[in-house]
Amino acid sequence: MENILGSGDSKQPMTDEEREKLASRLDEDLDTFIDNLQKTPYKDGWKEETWREEMEQHPFFMTKAPKPEDEPSPLVEGLQKLRYDPDDNTPEELATKHKDDGNFNFKCRKYKLAIMSYQEGLKLDFQNNELRAQMFNNMSASHYFLKNFRSSLTAAEHALKLKPNYEKTILRAINCCIQLKEFDKCLDLCDTYLKFVPEDSNIIKIKKEAIKSKKIMEMEKRKVAKIQKQKEADQARLLNELNKRQLHIIGKNDGPIKELESLDPKVPGLIQPVHLVENRLVWPVVFLYPEYKTSDMIQEFYEDSTFYTHLVEMFSERPEWDVDGKYNADVVNVYFEIVNKHKTGTKVTKIDAKTCTLFEALTVLRCPIDNGTPVFLIFIAGSQFEKEFLAEVP
Repeated sequence: MENILGSGDSKQPMTDEEREKLASRLDEDLDTFIDNLQKTPYKDGWKEETWREEMEQHPFFMTKAPKPEDEPSPLVEGLQKLRYDPDDNTPEELATKHKDDGNFNFKCRKYKLAIMSYQEGLKLDFQNNELRAQMFNNMSASHYFLKNFRSSLTAAEHALKLKPNYEKTILRAINCCIQLKEFDKCLDLCDTYLKFVPEDSNIIKIKKEAIKSKKIMEMEKRKVAKIQKQKEADQARLLNELNKRQLHIIGKNDGPIKELESLDPKVPGLIQPVHLVENRLVWPVVFLYPEYKTSDMIQEFYEDSTFYTHLVEMFSERPEWDVDGKYNADVVNVYFEIVNKHKTGTKVTKIDAKTCTLFEALTVLRCPIDNGTPVFLIFIAGSQFEKEFLAEVP
């Protein structure tokens, strides 16, 4: 044995100098090899000016997950086909993969993507009700975090049809019902849950609060219904009083007034439309002063009031526009205009301001009502403006 071992050639280790020379020679050989390679242009690769965008499309290098509405790149689409190939997976296996994808997105708080994954899985035809119930439950949770309480409740109800004792799904459905104020359904779900966990103090408390909230909501509904009923009765009375007077309303077809909207002022909300006060109609009325090209609005002109009463009140203090202080209730005349149906002529009617009421002006004299508002013109009696106005009328 010793002769055999001793007869072999022994190899001396390389010195540092020899090792350095060998490395240098190898570098030179590599440089020579590369220099002798045939130089060809780079093809089928990323372009220098767009390589960042192209890298972002690559599934191995992308820094952001694709959005649901984004069209997948060919590589991503290819990987999806490999993962979801129906030839290599049973429907249940594919559904499980969609569920796993949904769970991953859920953990990443990408709830919309999670919902899409669960929906894709639920479209498949498989018989595992436990798996289907899990996906409905997880989809319900995703909707809940997005505050889509109606969709969350719907998904939870589907899960409970497949798995009635799904406790966490029942709890979420209860919370959805509270948010949606569906207290009857909430109470039924509380009773269902208490069958499985009879001593759950939190659900017992929620049930008591739901009963109380249901009573309050029913009381509010009755109150609203009563107000609506009274409103409809008031509108019916108002329509009846308006139709009894057979008013001249511009733009209304022949026949009775059916909708109060035809009497809304041009600026609804700022001016109260015609209404009833103790069976008396109260109108918004406009007075025009052509001499000064200005106007006044009387927001509440009771139909049994005379024009003189309002004129006295209006001119009790000199208006800013009456620079000469010549307007007062005793020196003015009041007119209204009626344009014929064909708009080819205008009729002017003068009213006795001291004795005439708004009721008489609207019913007997047939003053027209435009956009729910009667309009009257005020002139100084015998003034040049009054003469010119009357001269223009046929």
